[in-house]
Order: sequence, then C-alpha cells, then structure tokens
Amino acid sequence: MKKHVVFRSAFYLFIVLGLSFVGWGTVDVIASTLVLSDADGEVVHDMRVVPRRWKWDPEVLVVPYGALVTININNEDTVDHGFAIREFGLDRRLPNGTETTVRFVADQEGEFEYYCSVYCGMGHFDQKGRIIVTRDDPDAVLAQYQQATADLPVRSAAERITRLPYTVAADGAKEFELTAEPVLWDYGNGTVIESWGYNGQLPGPEIRVTEGELVRITFTNHLPVATTVHWHGVDLPNAMDGVPGYTQDPVQPGESFVYEFHAYPAGTRFYHTHGSHHGDEALQMDMGLAGAFVIEPPDFDPPDVDYTMVLTERISEGAFPINGAIYPETEFIRVKEGDRVRVRMINAGSSTFHPMHLHGHQFRIVATDGNPVPEAAQLVRNTLPLLPGESYDVEFLADNPGVWLFHCHELQHAAGGMITAVLYEGALGGEFALTDHTGREVTNEEFSDGYSLVSFGYTSCPDICPATMALKSAALGELGDEVEARGLFFTIDPDRDTPEVLAPYVGQFAGRIVGLTGSAEQVAHVAGIFNIRYEAVEQSRGNYSMDHSSTIYLLGPGGEVLASFGHDTTPRRIAATVRQHLSGGDGT
Repeated sequence: MKKHVVFRSAFYLFIVLGLSFVGWGTVDVIASTLVLSDADGEVVHDMRVVPRRWKWDPEVLVVPYGALVTININNEDTVDHGFAIREFGLDRRLPNGTETTVRFVADQEGEFEYYCSVYCGMGHFDQKGRIIVTRDDPDAVLAQYQQATADLPVRSAAERITRLPYTVAADGAKEFELTAEPVLWDYGNGTVIESWGYNGQLPGPEIRVTEGELVRITFTNHLPVATTVHWHGVDLPNAMDGVPGYTQDPVQPGESFVYEFHAYPAGTRFYHTHGSHHGDEALQMDMGLAGAFVIEPPDFDPPDVDYTMVLTERISEGAFPINGAIYPETEFIRVKEGDRVRVRMINAGSSTFHPMHLHGHQFRIVATDGNPVPEAAQLVRNTLPLLPGESYDVEFLADNPGVWLFHCHELQHAAGGMITAVLYEGALGGEFALTDHTGREVTNEEFSDGYSLVSFGYTSCPDICPATMALKSAALGELGDEVEARGLFFTIDPDRDTPEVLAPYVGQFAGRIVGLTGSAEQVAHVAGIFNIRYEAVEQSRGNYSMDHSSTIYLLGPGGEVLASFGHDTTPRRIAATVRQHLSGGDGT
C-alpha cells in the first residue's frame, strides 16, 4: 500500500513540475553528469531561436575551458525546439514562446556542435551551431573566427564554371582536378551564406564524360574538416565509392585522394560528399557539396537544348536555389520554337522533396535516376516530385512561344527562390520608340550595341526606384570602361515624368543612365514587351503612387535579354554576370 502511495505522489509531483515547466516558461536545467563545483568561473550567454527560420542566434559561441557555462535560450518560434550538445550530455526541450536556461561545465577542449534535438520541420536538420571551448582568450578566438569568415571569397552563380575541364592522360584517361573549399556564396537577392563548394562554387561544376571512358579525378580537401566524394548512381569498384568507414578513410584537411573508375552506366548521375562519418553527411551536403555527373551513351542523340537543373536547399536561411541561384536571378532555359528540350533535374538536397512544375507544356519522363525509360513506358506529365537523391530526365517540344514558369510547387520553396522560366527567343524585349531625358526621340536601335541594365519605375518613388538606380550606377562603375554599357530607366508614370523631370532625376546618379518616357500608349507597349506590371494607387488629396514590378533586366548586344536581377542584388554580382557573357557565357 505504501508503495502505491509513493508512486502516486511521484506521479503528481511530475505533473506539477511539468505544468510549471510549460506555464512559467523559464526553467533552469543543469546537466546532471557534471560536477558544477569543479567549474573555474562562470560565463553567461543569451541565445534565441529565430522564428520560422530554423536558426540559432548566435550560431557560434566561444567559452573558456573549465568554466561554468550558462546559456539563456529564448525560443521565439511558434513550435517547440530542443537544444543538445552531445559531448556534454545536454539534450533539453525548448517550449515555444519560453526561455530556458541550461548550464554545463566546459571540461572538454575543442569545437563542438549544438543542434535542435526536437523534430520541428525539414529545416530542423540544418538548425546547428558551433561552440568552441578554448584555453585562449575567447574574445580573441571569436574575432579570429569571424575574420577568417570575412576573408573568404564572395562568389555567385555569375562566376560558375558550367563544366569541369579535363586533360587526357597517356593511358587515355580523362583527368579532372576537383577541390572542396570554403566560400561565401551569393545566392542572389542579398542572400550571402558561408558555404562549402567544389572548386569554389555551388553546385560543383558538371562533370560530363562518355560511357566506358576511364575517369581519373584527383580530389583535394581544403575544408577545415575531413570529407569524401561519393559518385551517386555510378557502378564502380568498391574502393572508389567514397563512403568513410566502409570504402575509404576520410580525406583529411590538406590531403588528396585519387578516384579512378570507368564511367558506367550512362545517365544523369551526380557527385556529393559522404561526410567524414555517417553523422555529418547531411551537414556537409547542406553546406553545398554536390554537383552533376553526366555520362553520355556512345550513341547519344543530343537534344537542341540540354539543361541541367541541380536543386538544393538552405532551409535555415529560407533559400531554395536552382543551380546556386534564387529567383529572379536563376538562369533562363532558353529555347527556340521547334526545339527538343531535355531538362536533367537532380535533387541534391538532404532533407526535402521538390514537385517541379512546368507551365504551358507537357513533358515525357525519359530517364529515372539516370536510367532510360522505354518509350512505351514514358509517362507524360507537367509536375514531377523529386525526393532527395533522385534525378529525372524530362523532354518536351518547344511549341508554345512565350515566357513560361518552371518552379517547385511546394510553394514555400518557390517563395524561397526555386523558380526559373522557359524563355523563347524573342519573347522578352523588342522594338520601342520613346523620348529620352534630353527630349530626343529614340528607338531600341539606339541601345543595340553593348549591354543595357533596364529597370522600370517613376521619379516620385520613395524607396525601391532610387535604390535600384543607385545599384545600376554602382554596377556600371564596377565595369568601368572595359565594356560598353549603360542604364535605362523607363518611367511608368508618363503624366508626371516628362523629360524636364527625368533629367535632374537621372543626373543624381553617376554613370551612363538614360531616362525614357513617352505617351501612355508608348509606355504601356514597352512595359508589355518586358512583362512589367504597373498600376496607379490612389492616395489622399488626389495624389497617387505607382505599384510596379522591380525586376532589373540585363540586355546584350541586339537587345537580347540575358539575365534578370532583384532590386536587392549587389553591384558585384551584376558586373560578374556581364563579364561572364563577355567571356562566352558558360565559364568554361
């Protein structure tokens, strides 16, 4: 009987403590395996869970060795999270909307990971941070860490090498040089994230060979951690499979490993990290370590357009890139009417699926995971979900001219940038006749030489338009005199934006900026050929503002639309895109 009383009392005490935990929100949790009296001083850090971002703030903590570490964690999210550091025996629940205090003794020296230990959505796998325990001055170590990050090169899809070059050895092998290294990757729209890239880019450059060829790839690791390279979907000798602990020892920082195998079977494959052990593969992939590996059959009948689409994710940042860029800075799939178009879609992310949907066309699934589908079994679809690690080749006939969206129909992913477009030749841009800011009549032929940065707006715009003008001016400044380029500002408010109003406005911005206006019909025509939407919004006392698209287009010689940018991109990124097109457009 007494035993039942004890159990019942313990149960009631557990319920009371649990209600207190949830109701009051501030709970002091101490790691039970540590002897706090052994601590040498105490340090206190405040931390927050960033709402809807699967992100810790800060993502790096530095603490002195031997100290009692107190972390006050404010979970600002609407869902529960967890805070865990495996090496210190910490694993605590963080109820939503509450603050939790954890304490532990930093009695191990080194760099450790803290992570979310409660599943709360796909981004949970990326919700990680680093705690550095050091005998040195923590402030100096943190400053050194931040400086090392600041010193990383900033690169973007505008500087990608599309295909990895090779040499042919005496034995006929195609030899490639592949590296892994840290980089600050500019995904577009101001999203710059510390990343790990193959040959300094995300995704890694495509490796393309012919079935049966001997391939020799010298891989060198410039990362701060050990890693490996796995050849996903390729049938090769066991020792070349790139799995740590099974087929090879991980490649340590500064070391190299030579992968050698015959390329088989033909199809769309890809390469990616397998980590330094099974526990960090997802982290390394999420940092960017993946690239396409295409093996063409000897009798390959190339399509008119062959486009490789590598899908990845940075969920904690809300970014869902295509080929290392987020909309509107993703690359167009350029076609001509009548083209046979093949799109090779690879889901190189670690944790979520992407239902890719093409507007205005139906496509045939011609290969799954790189393996050809017999014609009689080829499904015809317009939406196709890709799980992590899957690839599909689809083909369609370009028989419906226009600009057609191709995007992930998990619409949160589309909002995060997983959008591109099939762009038919001549579907954007065209002929126009307007008046410039000096009062001179001009046509599109006036600007057919060199490159033009095109934006639409109005002089009374209080925010986006002047910021966009300053951005274009800065990009032109970065290009200097190395290329013939100018900025074109098309007003969408011709009633107020006469040449007399445009002249002082464009004069505020350095560089070669031309203001353009005209009749309401002329302005509507030029906005239409660039797919720009605008409308007047009534305000008080008879005033009005203009709601409008803020896309920036890069036009090449002859007026061809080469690229598009958001208004919050960087001048360096725009200038790099121009230079890429000057060099041939693919970086090879």
